[in-house]
Amino acid sequence: MLRYFCFCMAQSSYGKADFGQGGLNTQLNVDSLLREIDLNRAEIDWRKDFIGFEQDDIRRLQQYEDAFRANADQVAEDFYENLIDYDQTVEVIGRSEKTVEQLKRTQSAYLVTLATGDYGQDYFRDRARIGKIHDLLDMPMNHYLGQYGVYFDLILPIVGDRLTGALTDRLTGTETDSRAVPNQAGHADETPAANSVNPATGPSADTIETIIEEEVTDKIQDLLAILRIINLDMQVVTDTYIHSYSQQLEEQIERNEQLMTEVQKDIQNPVEDLKTTAEDVAGSASEITDTAETQAEQMNEIASEVSNLSATVEEVASTADQVEARSDRAEELAQDGQAAADDAATVMTDIGNAAEMVRDDMRQLQDGIQEIDEFADAINDIAEQTNILALNAQIEAARAGEAGEGFAVVAQEVKSLAEESQDSANEVEQRIATVKNDTEETVESLTGMTDQVEQGIDRVQDAMANLTDIAEAVSETANGISEVSDATDDQAASSEEIAAMVDEIVDQAGRVANEVDELAAANQEQAAMVNEVEDTVAKLTESQTATDGQALHTSEASPDGVSLPKDLPDEIPDIVVEQLSSAQLRKITRGELDPTDVI
Repeated sequence: MLRYFCFCMAQSSYGKADFGQGGLNTQLNVDSLLREIDLNRAEIDWRKDFIGFEQDDIRRLQQYEDAFRANADQVAEDFYENLIDYDQTVEVIGRSEKTVEQLKRTQSAYLVTLATGDYGQDYFRDRARIGKIHDLLDMPMNHYLGQYGVYFDLILPIVGDRLTGALTDRLTGTETDSRAVPNQAGHADETPAANSVNPATGPSADTIETIIEEEVTDKIQDLLAILRIINLDMQVVTDTYIHSYSQQLEEQIERNEQLMTEVQKDIQNPVEDLKTTAEDVAGSASEITDTAETQAEQMNEIASEVSNLSATVEEVASTADQVEARSDRAEELAQDGQAAADDAATVMTDIGNAAEMVRDDMRQLQDGIQEIDEFADAINDIAEQTNILALNAQIEAARAGEAGEGFAVVAQEVKSLAEESQDSANEVEQRIATVKNDTEETVESLTGMTDQVEQGIDRVQDAMANLTDIAEAVSETANGISEVSDATDDQAASSEEIAAMVDEIVDQAGRVANEVDELAAANQEQAAMVNEVEDTVAKLTESQTATDGQALHTSEASPDGVSLPKDLPDEIPDIVVEQLSSAQLRKITRGELDPTDVI
């Protein structure tokens, strides 16, 4: 005999009274647990029928009660010896409020009650209690189910010893009762074996084969009965763990729903503000684009006028001989003015580098408009000076008499062209003033830039002052025909520069318009991304709601794998069921929620 099968051991009294004595039982409502996992009498009967657990299995299990009691202490020792060999399970034992001896006694009672023959609702109630307590101790389900191997290590040798004993008794002819067969009253009748052995002659070969076959088959049925009851136990344990997982899943779903609601609430106002800002920027960009296009058209007209003016000035300059009397001074001042203008441009560039992409585009546009304004002022000044030169030329021609009539005609033509250029320049200045007003309204929204802007304006004003000095120096050339000739030559060169500048301004205006278009496109893309963020948050919220509708339950499963309460009304469409939460489904089943309210 193996060491487990020791009937000589004092049989301790173990039973269901050993269950439910620990402190964790106060945290556990077993009745509520059984309801939530749907473990009622009908469910228990169905499970027994499903795995084929019958009255014969009960009879066979009862035959092992004494053996289980005799080895109850040993199985507890083996059970906890196995547990303390692993750090993970030692940690679980440490969380229990029971002493080690109390825990061992519970395991002994667990083994004994496998063979007591009472497998009603109270039996499975205790199994559910034990499984849930291990779950409360945070013992993983694979650890718990793995410990059933200790029972198998004990039970299989017991069954093997019984098989060996039965074969020995029958083959030696010493048995008096082969197997107890229940009669109609439910008691065992002692009947002689069909293949009894004569002690004098010994068994025949056929008899030996028959005896072995009968005893092996009988013990296999014993093992199947033991496996069936353990199967039922493991089903209940699995139910308790799945119940816990379902609760955790529902809690996580609720937390996720709350989080998604908070996220949606938190981003709603910023997204709306961002959309509003994007719309405002888009509107401003559209207005600036229109203004830039109009400006480009006007600059083309100015270019044409300046071209005509340049041709006329060159014709006047062709009659002059000297160009250097006062030009050195004017050139020096012009260079100073250019340097000051370059400094102003540098300051404006620094300002642009300090701003974001939108601020850069706005500042570059303002710089371009400022330069146009300067060029328009220069054109206006040149036109005024040319007008004065033409007037002086007429005076000198009148003094010259008939010899100066030809020159007077040319001077009059120059005066007319100068007046036309001045009119065009004034119109440009008016348009530039309008553009500047629109641009300044946009720039006012940019913060933190006031000091640098004022510095740029100061430098530009310095440049304008220098250009004023140039104009004063040029006016000194009106002291005679010789000086007029010198001045006209200088104006011819200036006209060519202005023509080139106007062409450059036209190109700049085109680039500004393109940049504004790119800004508007980027702004539209940003608005689209904002909408995409809103849609994504909405989808996440809807997805979370749908996930909640697919939370795990512990009863009947839907076609999509979602477990549904058994008593759920049939009239609810599947598509609606898939979108409902577990709490809603349970309320419908209990009659607390009308199905028509969710259909």
